[in-house]
Amino acid sequence: MYANPFPDVPSASKMHRIAACPASFKMEKHARDFSDHKDADKGNRVHAILAGEEDADDSPYDAAQTAEMCDEQAAQLVREWQDASGDVPLGFKEVRYGMTTLGNVVLVTPETRADLVVTGQFDRLYIHQGTRGALIDFKALRGSHAHALENAQLATLAVLVAGRHKLDSLRVAIVQPWKGRPTTADYHAGSFAEARRWMFGVLEREKNATLEDRHAGDHCNNCNARFGCSAFRDAQLQAIEIIDPATIAGMDAETQAAAMWARANDLTPEQHIAAYNGLAMVKRYAHAIGASFKARVENGEIPGWSTKEKKGRRSISDVGTVFARAAAHGVTAEAFTAECSLALGALNGLLKTATGAKGKALENIADEVLRDATETSKGSVEVVKLTLEGGA
Repeated sequence: MYANPFPDVPSASKMHRIAACPASFKMEKHARDFSDHKDADKGNRVHAILAGEEDADDSPYDAAQTAEMCDEQAAQLVREWQDASGDVPLGFKEVRYGMTTLGNVVLVTPETRADLVVTGQFDRLYIHQGTRGALIDFKALRGSHAHALENAQLATLAVLVAGRHKLDSLRVAIVQPWKGRPTTADYHAGSFAEARRWMFGVLEREKNATLEDRHAGDHCNNCNARFGCSAFRDAQLQAIEIIDPATIAGMDAETQAAAMWARANDLTPEQHIAAYNGLAMVKRYAHAIGASFKARVENGEIPGWSTKEKKGRRSISDVGTVFARAAAHGVTAEAFTAECSLALGALNGLLKTATGAKGKALENIADEVLRDATETSKGSVEVVKLTLEGGA
């Protein structure tokens, strides 16, 4: 996937967080990335298909399906946006623009040498008759994103695209098929000017931000600096102080559950509302504890703990081939399709029933059936407590 050649310059995708917490961008430059990139990797596969960098036939089914849904919604948006002339608009895919210190908007590539103040990459852009534009941003996952009318990323992209192409109007859209229909907003002369003033205001506050300009909120979830940020920590602690889990940490699981249930039921209505509204914070706190603990274990800072590699899970990727081979050993279509999960263990059971083979003979049959028809997910690293003898 394409990488931003100017990671130290504010980008459109981070403008929501920068607007809410002006100090976060500076802090993140010096923070270690503890994030779990599984969701990001899924999204990148979809964007690679949409950009033509990856063949859908060679991609996981869910990624190919999401890309197809995105394409269908995008095509419908363009049809609705085009006028009756039927002229084919000029299209762009996966392009990054940047605004220079002089206010000019340039194409951003690894060879760009301009002094930039902000950049932004769009997924699709269509220009019709030189003055009208339509910009589409794909969201491949199920996360929450602001409506196009209030979306900071799209507002920044609107300023950059309008400046680059001298547009009179621009329709911006968020296509997120797993959340329903796209959301859209239309920019014209007045709204371009308003978005430009807002963007420069955010950039100015970011430029002058100090540690006093840190503010916790939902935006923290996408900030690598959150694990060392006192504002984030204090917000998490406020959300969990009511339960006070540290006081029951040594209890067994059943007693802990009973104690926490009792404490939750003792809350006043006001406290319960505050706690319920803080559930997202509690989840982020739990993630922060786990991720930061793992990082410190990896750095050798936590005595008595270590890490070990956990193998990825092997699964069937070519169901048709596996069924054809299994059928040759007597596995029926009814028996095969009954195992909807297509787990490897279930397949071994089917082959054992069909052939009567056991042990090494069954293993050899299974290997032949699965040859070049499986994929293994990426492995992971897990934290383990060392034994008294020092082994893992």
